[in-house]
Amino acid sequence: MSGFLFRCRYLLGLFVCLATGYLHASPPNPQLLQELPAPPLIEPGYAPGPEAEKDVRGLWMEMAEAEKSLRRSPLVLDDPVINDYVKKIACQVSHSYCNDLRVYVVRSPAFNASIAPNGLMLVNTGLLVRMTSTDHVAAVLGHEFAHYTQTHSLQLLRNAKRNFAIGTFVSLFGVPGILAVTGVLSFNRQQESEADELGAYYMAAAGYAPEAASRVWQLLEEEEAEALVKRPKGPQFLSTHPKPDDRARRLEAVADRIAGVGHATAEAVAAETSTTEHGTPPGDTRAPLREQSDTDPLLTVLQDRYELLMDEQVQQRDPGRLLALLARHEAMGIRPTDVAFYRGEALRVSGEPEDVTAAMDAYRQALATEHPNPRVFRELGYLEYKHGDRQVAEDYFRSFLALEPDASDKEMIEFYLGGGW
Repeated sequence: MSGFLFRCRYLLGLFVCLATGYLHASPPNPQLLQELPAPPLIEPGYAPGPEAEKDVRGLWMEMAEAEKSLRRSPLVLDDPVINDYVKKIACQVSHSYCNDLRVYVVRSPAFNASIAPNGLMLVNTGLLVRMTSTDHVAAVLGHEFAHYTQTHSLQLLRNAKRNFAIGTFVSLFGVPGILAVTGVLSFNRQQESEADELGAYYMAAAGYAPEAASRVWQLLEEEEAEALVKRPKGPQFLSTHPKPDDRARRLEAVADRIAGVGHATAEAVAAETSTTEHGTPPGDTRAPLREQSDTDPLLTVLQDRYELLMDEQVQQRDPGRLLALLARHEAMGIRPTDVAFYRGEALRVSGEPEDVTAAMDAYRQALATEHPNPRVFRELGYLEYKHGDRQVAEDYFRSFLALEPDASDKEMIEFYLGGGW
């Protein structure tokens, strides 16, 4: 896709462009934390003590109880590959606040991330499939961390409690209260703008390219243009104020400003990063910054967990949106067999006759690749059955069962093979 060819710039002036849209890590620049546009309003390790206001202590207690329920929720993804990847980025962009964050990856196909006043961060699986580099993921998490340091979430919930009890959200949505609250309430224009700017500083200080922050909004707009079902006014990270194109332009200016600060502090950064092997000060317990690599870690995570992540997207039954994501993944370097299979899935769920034909073509394309997904045989079997070609359908079904002898729909397929046509 031509939209994936965009300007990439390292924080300290190194320019690299890749057709996939990857933005590789720059050297960490902790000096940027001394140049923040607004200082943090909460200290590392903060917990409300007896001197804190009563409603603040109450919120912390309510959210602590909600988090206990959240840990037991099937909505929380129990996958070490994805969790380790997301938690490491969150730790890096939060710097000395790393130990204050508890990050949960939530099974949800929508694009969103959120953070509670006590450092509980939620990251949807749908966020990962929409980004094309780890820098983009870092931009989102840096944005959320900025909400935390400026106590935006605390302000939001204190205002909400004037009208609703936290328990109301639990009963209305049937999920832990904090999960519902962070998905429903929205920050105002000033809070979003402040989080945009500070988030770019936090990610850049961790060694991520701040240009990625503006690209996030471009990616979302490109997807929305292809979607058949348009999003309503969405969750907080997708807030319509400011508008996505305005945010992208403003974040480009922020990245330029950060680049200037980076040049001015290059010598100080070099001295500080030489203190340890990974560029972190002695005694720092944070995870080491990601190393320079020709392969973006996001690509590895997506490829390793592609079926888990993409099946969620197929269930949304929006072929336009899904095909836009697949084109993005193809440019990133996801295995052709996987892209072809899910292109078939996207077209199959549309239900349009011409799309069903195109789906069969996509499945056959996947079948012609090395190590195709076994489900290709099953889907082609069902589609050939509907088209009345019994012999071809049976051949596909037998091939599928040979590869997946314990398939969940084994009895149905054997019924067809036994003459149940």
